Amino acid sequence: MTDSRINLKNPVIAGVLAYLIPGAGHFYQGRKFKAVVYFVCILGLFFSGMAMADWKAVQLPGKGELRGKGVSYLKYAAQLGVGIPSLYGIVQRERYDSEQNQEFGQSPEALATEFWGEIELRGDQPVYEEIRGTVDLAPHTGNLGDVSLTGTLTAKVNGKEQTFQLAPNVRLGKKIKASEYRALEASILRDPETPYDYIGNIRGVVPRPFRNWYQVPMDEDEIKQLHGKLGKFHELAMVFTWIAGLLNVLAIWDAVEGPAYGYDDEHEKEKDEPAAEPAVAT
Repeated sequence: MTDSRINLKNPVIAGVLAYLIPGAGHFYQGRKFKAVVYFVCILGLFFSGMAMADWKAVQLPGKGELRGKGVSYLKYAAQLGVGIPSLYGIVQRERYDSEQNQEFGQSPEALATEFWGEIELRGDQPVYEEIRGTVDLAPHTGNLGDVSLTGTLTAKVNGKEQTFQLAPNVRLGKKIKASEYRALEASILRDPETPYDYIGNIRGVVPRPFRNWYQVPMDEDEIKQLHGKLGKFHELAMVFTWIAGLLNVLAIWDAVEGPAYGYDDEHEKEKDEPAAEPAVAT
């Protein structure tokens, strides 16, 4: 039961704050020591698990994967107790399932970034080698008004720095996906003025920004690959995040109802109470 010795202020506000950010409700109540303890311990445990799992411990299924995903939703429910750090997974699921997030969709956005992959050049002296360079992409409007991507690739090929003109059919993987890298494929033009005279192609990946893969839903193959990479640490990382979420449930209760196991002054009360008089034998 609540006790006047601790000013809980508005318990509803305290509970909501405690849920959104562990320790925030206690800080609102002026219980700063507990606020620091909950904030450091709960979020430290949660993000330790995230780091152990390559920042992919939160695995909320996509909207089209509702059937047979009861266990996955239970796992996420435990993580959801941490508040904002895990609620971001819902935002990422919305972005992941949006109509604009298509596999190899033509994106109208400009992109200048690093590229890792392979290049294949046809001709009298064919070339096939691994390269690392940069791509500079921009929207291209065709004669029929269709918008695609084109640009250039700059890389060292055969020991020489070269720039290649990419045809306006650059294909990019999904913008939002649970991977640090985004697939890229394109054909190489002999001459920018000749649209269909291809001399080769490139296949590889470009880095995906952190905000576009963090807490994005993973498919079964991605989960299996992650589990195979991490081994036993995968399950241990998940357990860390589950415990963090469940611990914050207790912290929310403490913010709403006050301490559950006393106020550390029970022994003082016992000392202040007068001792009972011994019974007189008759």
